[in-house]
Amino acid sequence: MSSRRTHSKSRHGCSQCKSAHIKCDLAQPTCGKCMRTGKSCQFPNLVNGRLPNIPPTLSRNGSQGSSSLLSTVPPPNETAIAPSVLYPSEVGIVAWDDLELLHHYLTVTSTTLASRNDLRQTWQIQIPKMALKQKLLMHSLLGVTAFHIASSRPESQSSYIERAIRHHNIALREYSCQLHSMTRENSASLFVCATLIVIFALNLAISRPHEEPMGPIDEILGVFTLLRGVPFVLGETWSWIQQSEVEPMFRGREVDDTIILADDIADSVALLEERNQLSSNECSEADTYARAIQELKVYFKLLSSKDMDRDHGMVLSWPISVGREYIALLGSRQQMALVILAHYAVILHEIRDTWWAIGWGRKLIQEVCQVVDIEWKSLIEWPMAKIIIRR
Repeated sequence: MSSRRTHSKSRHGCSQCKSAHIKCDLAQPTCGKCMRTGKSCQFPNLVNGRLPNIPPTLSRNGSQGSSSLLSTVPPPNETAIAPSVLYPSEVGIVAWDDLELLHHYLTVTSTTLASRNDLRQTWQIQIPKMALKQKLLMHSLLGVTAFHIASSRPESQSSYIERAIRHHNIALREYSCQLHSMTRENSASLFVCATLIVIFALNLAISRPHEEPMGPIDEILGVFTLLRGVPFVLGETWSWIQQSEVEPMFRGREVDDTIILADDIADSVALLEERNQLSSNECSEADTYARAIQELKVYFKLLSSKDMDRDHGMVLSWPISVGREYIALLGSRQQMALVILAHYAVILHEIRDTWWAIGWGRKLIQEVCQVVDIEWKSLIEWPMAKIIIRR
């Protein structure tokens, strides 16, 4: 008589494995069997319920929609999270993997978000304290941290990206709800959350685990729109935010006007100014481009500063300072706008050691080189040399 293979039984398996009379590996929130078969995985002893009605998230232009970087994102290899599943973090239960992310944020990720001591303390001490009171901020921190881990662990990258997207989606639902009821108490958390959404978007645009990637120019336009929307959406509470626990984030933004740009930078920027004066068809366009070029000088000076504690995050202010008219011209692929963007790619490339900026300068200059007309290519020779040739 053949012997029957023995195995240990568990009364805590998911409902799907119990129905199929197979052993469940008890992995949560989705067991291995359900992950392989694409079934929705439910652990009745953990939680039993359905997702509540979710308000629509914001689209890139601030309207309601679901097709932008501000929309909830499907996890890798899934079209959506099964509506009958609630992850522990969505119902106030602390999951073990969330504790791992929180520990990594406190000990590693928070130290990468700023180099200046007061700013680093803000990210490492004050913001986690705020996150203990604001669910949206905690999920934003965990989402960005999961992306940070994914960037350094290629062998488990997909699982961390999935966790990043899960926390991002939860944060966005809370964010879109609280935008309608901003107060002095939640304004700073909303501002930090918006900042983290931009960092998340930069990383998502590079990895794009769930769909064919957009071109880098389209991706950066989406990020620019997010950045420009932050002061607009939070405008009425801006003074509250600047007086809150995150006040150090608004310090040290003065530019040293005594800094003289290196000859290669000054020469390339001068070529931009000369071409703008000769080629712009309308005065308004010339003024728009002149403003964008002037702001390039400001950020090149910031990067030329000998201050080792400079805030790399300041380079993300350039899309806000250039004006929406330039963003619109870039969106319509105007040649002058593209060659200016090529110079901004150099700025992003200069902070390539910052994990959330890795790859951006190179990807942008490569696409600009492909789409710019031949008579404009002389204006991107210097950016190409800085990024592609010299690296």
